[in-house]
Amino acid sequence: MSFANPTPIQLGMTGKFDGTQYRVVGRVVMGEVEGGQIYYWNEFNLETDAGESATLVFERTERGGEWRFFTLFEPQYPITAEDAATKRVGDPLNLDGTDTRVTLVEQSRVYHIEGKAPEGVKVGAHANYFNTEGGNNMDVVSWTGEEVECYHGVNLPWSVVAGAFNIRLPAFSSLLQGLDSGSGSSGLASKILIGLLALIIAFVGFHFFASRRPPAVIKTSAPPALLTTGRAGRLNGTDFRIQSHALVEVALVGRNFERHEYYLDNNDGEKALLICGSKPSAQDWVLFTPLDPAEPFTPQQAGAVRLGQTLNVNGIVVKVSDLFQSTIRLAESPEADALKNGDVLYGFAGKSDHLHLLVRWNASRIEFFQGQALPEKDVTAAFKPPPR
Repeated sequence: MSFANPTPIQLGMTGKFDGTQYRVVGRVVMGEVEGGQIYYWNEFNLETDAGESATLVFERTERGGEWRFFTLFEPQYPITAEDAATKRVGDPLNLDGTDTRVTLVEQSRVYHIEGKAPEGVKVGAHANYFNTEGGNNMDVVSWTGEEVECYHGVNLPWSVVAGAFNIRLPAFSSLLQGLDSGSGSSGLASKILIGLLALIIAFVGFHFFASRRPPAVIKTSAPPALLTTGRAGRLNGTDFRIQSHALVEVALVGRNFERHEYYLDNNDGEKALLICGSKPSAQDWVLFTPLDPAEPFTPQQAGAVRLGQTLNVNGIVVKVSDLFQSTIRLAESPEADALKNGDVLYGFAGKSDHLHLLVRWNASRIEFFQGQALPEKDVTAAFKPPPR
């Protein structure tokens, strides 16, 4: 087994997360036995000049490389090592007022250390741990002997990690070239990309003690599509036609889910976006229409928006409830050449008393929508098949 570093993150590199500068001081290769084989992942030990520490985790999955960031927290309802050892997959747990369930119970081992490891971490050392999931929360409880540590975890797209360490992404090189040639300014293209990569979650420093595998991401599949491309109908007082349809995967903290998005137009060329499933497992319908703010965000400004932040966009005041990355998994777009499999958008969403706000962007564009929830029966009735 080679313990070579599979990532561009190297010892000595510095990265800035939410204004705090970290240095990579060590890398630990962890592993656990699954089905008679060892499953490995990498944990990068980060430190600030003030001695604060954090851990950035990389693992290879069937979905590709995935990154996660962990912070230590003191649970509101502490758990002992004896209690932790009794937990099994499916058991309920409440550490800080949020109901979660155990999704993985394992034991990890340290296989390799490069540079400085966290205190107490040595080659050959073992630790017990379990992962819990609930809503947008994913936690890890880890213990060795009688000492128990609890951690909050969050998923980070590779673009966010690359932005923190100022790494130019090879996958985006053609995009940068296209922006450069279009604008005539490589500086502008770089600023746009940096803004796109600025979705950095705020974290506090923590002391990392126990070793553990990152929590698995829960994925919820979308139900079958109820609408058909090309159908016309009157929805919310406007005559629309379904121009195209996309099955979209939305990545939230600790949770991925699929939903259906339908692109609508009318005879006047007006556009709308009809989404089925604003949350994991939800089958609600929201009709979004384009919003033209008097003072629109740039991609850089949008990328700096935080979860829980209150925004006023053209008089729509919302608290940001979701930060997400969306990827088109299946595009059914006979008339929309811009809709392609694999396209990625970053975004945030929020809701006032009566309106939804949706903002999405990539390096080349940003779009704003205001939305209104509709009953499913109204949607299906509007676009039902014609009588035979």
